[in-house]
Amino acid sequence: MTLRIALTLAALLAAVPAAAQEVVLTIGHVLDLKHPLHLGGVRMAEAAAKQSNGRIKVNLFPSSQLGSDREMLQNTQAGVISGMLEATTKLVTFVPQFGVLDLPYLATSREQAFRLLDSPVIEQELHGLAAQAGFRIIGYWEVTLRSIYTRTKVINSVADLRGMKIRVIPSPSFITLFRALGASPTPMSFGELYTALQQGVVDGAENDILTYQGVKHFEVAKNLAITNHMMLINAFFVSEKQWAKIPDDLKSVLRAASLEGRRAVTEAREAREKTALTELKNAGVHVTEPDLKPFIDTGRGTYKEFEQRLGRELIDKVVAAAK
Repeated sequence: MTLRIALTLAALLAAVPAAAQEVVLTIGHVLDLKHPLHLGGVRMAEAAAKQSNGRIKVNLFPSSQLGSDREMLQNTQAGVISGMLEATTKLVTFVPQFGVLDLPYLATSREQAFRLLDSPVIEQELHGLAAQAGFRIIGYWEVTLRSIYTRTKVINSVADLRGMKIRVIPSPSFITLFRALGASPTPMSFGELYTALQQGVVDGAENDILTYQGVKHFEVAKNLAITNHMMLINAFFVSEKQWAKIPDDLKSVLRAASLEGRRAVTEAREAREKTALTELKNAGVHVTEPDLKPFIDTGRGTYKEFEQRLGRELIDKVVAAAK
């Protein structure tokens, strides 16, 4: 191609109005095709294409097709891929302040959690920092509340946890909470947990109900206590580098489509949770619903331990917004 032709093509491309530009987004996640988060991604992609008259195309890559969560995070940050559907706790490595969302009993219901996540406080305190780190938060899609399950001992109170070895995520928030509850928090690989429960290496673990059922931990730990002690938040975020190149009108479309994605996730999760609890009971799982006040008081009593890492002002603002 001659220099003259190249310059002519460049001039023609520059003359294309923003309204005619098209955007192709490559979005990855580590979950399977049946997971509510993927179903939300499908709904979002459909809504974005329809509302933009085909100018936005979202290509979804589930089941770690684009790499591990860590690899996808790094590639999103670098602008190699467009974005992810991923837990906000994974952003803590890049933006430590996101750890404030991992505080125990920050929210005790999905409705309360979404009120917090949609509040101006979260946008003001976290979104700017995320953008500086290379991530544009488009929307919070899913909130899962975690509960405790055990091999032999039924959990009806905080006292029942005393001395029990409970597998936890290797995160300061999880370790601090279970230590405060009197248990012996035991971080270990999730892939090793089924065997560890089966052999009595640990007395129990914690996770959301759908995961507890899906990985069949109920086969080796048949006591489930609904404690809702932590929330795990899954969000839709994109590369700040790629976001900057999207025309403003399509940014608005993408935000609106993100809300459609969230609605689909919520519908799918609530339907599956209702069915899951019944199925677990039918499979012989003993489900208890302890008085949560002692759990909440203990969990929230750990906040002071995070002030040095997160800052007291940030914690106070987020806690106030969650009420």
